[in-house]
Amino acid sequence: MSERDLIMIPGPTNVDPNVLRSLARPTLAHTSAAFATIFNETLADLGRIFKTNGLVLPLAGTGTLGAEVAFANVVEPGDRVLVISGGYFGDRLAEIAVNLGANVDKLEVPWGSAPLIDEVERKLRGANYKVMAAVHVDTSTGVANPAKELGALARANDVLFLLDTVCSMGGMDVRVDEWGINVCFTGSQKALALPPGMTIVSFDSKAQKVREQRRTSPASYYGDLRRWLPILADPTKYFATPPVNMMYALHEACRMALAEGLEERFSRHARLASAFRAGLRAIGLRLLCDDAVASNTLTVAYYPAGVRDSEFRRSMQEGFGVVVAGELGPLKDKAFRVGHMGNVNRNDLLATLGAIEGSLSKEGYKFQFGAGIAAANNNLTK
Repeated sequence: MSERDLIMIPGPTNVDPNVLRSLARPTLAHTSAAFATIFNETLADLGRIFKTNGLVLPLAGTGTLGAEVAFANVVEPGDRVLVISGGYFGDRLAEIAVNLGANVDKLEVPWGSAPLIDEVERKLRGANYKVMAAVHVDTSTGVANPAKELGALARANDVLFLLDTVCSMGGMDVRVDEWGINVCFTGSQKALALPPGMTIVSFDSKAQKVREQRRTSPASYYGDLRRWLPILADPTKYFATPPVNMMYALHEACRMALAEGLEERFSRHARLASAFRAGLRAIGLRLLCDDAVASNTLTVAYYPAGVRDSEFRRSMQEGFGVVVAGELGPLKDKAFRVGHMGNVNRNDLLATLGAIEGSLSKEGYKFQFGAGIAAANNNLTK
């Protein structure tokens, strides 16, 4: 891979040089006062980004571990769990809950669509669920599910709400406390714009109480919230070694996000997403999601007839130095995914559209060359 490749997949995303430099700092002792200061500052900043007064637990691992830790603390064998799934990662949530012994019902939504609130409510009232779980933005589809409305439903039905925000936290507004999200988790490598390697899980007071009142120990030793409570209170204590240098990176990335301003950061993502979709439509591409349910962090576009996934993406990288992602599950080879989150800017977006146009043309697709870039530019100047 060239050092100049532009990574436009839905994670890992491009990492700012300041964050990369922070990784190269000398490793501190993980129980030292100096590291405790960094740890505590990072916890406070994460609380602002998550918009929560609850506990926020950063761990070494990816979003998949975050999902397991989230479920493991509040679900016991036999508990009934409702998982709302409209994509690959919704299905994975259900698999993780089953693996931990939960009795799981899955409300399946067509890929590219968001769940109907009335349908979710009927499902909730049809059984005695302990937890309702959903993915805010499924990385396989780019659908932004109605997290605020789902949280209100969970609260009204006295059900814990567990939300995967791996593909939204840091790029879209997520109000953990206000929306009644009892357990929330994300990963480092998407809109937070760090390298892969960390997951962050938040627990509100209700979720903490559920953990304390368990009849059985959590199925995860490392991810047991109770074992981490002394460290969250005093990071100079020891339970398990934190990823010291990745904590430096998380500290710097949080600082940068808050310096930009969360509302401005969300607005930037929204502007770029709108412009990118306008550019794709201008060259005749069909998108998976309607704008009403489309996220601001990634877009899925179908290939025109005759365009081959492997050849298109090879041309993107080898010919233009831009990396995009193939699809998963039933959409494999039928569509491609572009992540536009984290540190992405206007130039990145236009370069990606130029590479898409060039690669589609090479594959024999006929369209008005340059129309995508022009449409995106026009959208950005409105």
